[in-house]
Amino acid sequence: MDIFKITAVGLAAAVFSGMLKEKSPQAALAVSAVGCIVILFAVLPKIEVIFEVLKKIENMIKGEGTYVKLVLKIAAVGYISSFGGSLCRDFGESALGEKIELGGKVVILLFSLPVITGLLDMLNELMP
Repeated sequence: MDIFKITAVGLAAAVFSGMLKEKSPQAALAVSAVGCIVILFAVLPKIEVIFEVLKKIENMIKGEGTYVKLVLKIAAVGYISSFGGSLCRDFGESALGEKIELGGKVVILLFSLPVITGLLDMLNELMP
């Protein structure tokens, strides 16, 4: 399922959910949840491919793979905080959703600091 199909499923679920929202909020929520589940199952195989490529990269580095693990952690934090923020906005709590995303950005920056300092140390060694 490519991005056009994923988008079509999401838009169809949103339209049907919007049409049902006034008459039956429970049915609207169910339609929205089914749309989310269909999209999630469409995306899961692609995530598996990403992990396979990252394992190959980790083997090519021949190290501990700390950078690959760090990239995975950063990506996970980004997706989880984005998903949590979106859920909060869906429940009408936009301020809370924004704070979740802010927390995710802070954690991503925190995870990135060792890489940034390592790069700066390497640059300092190269400079006379």
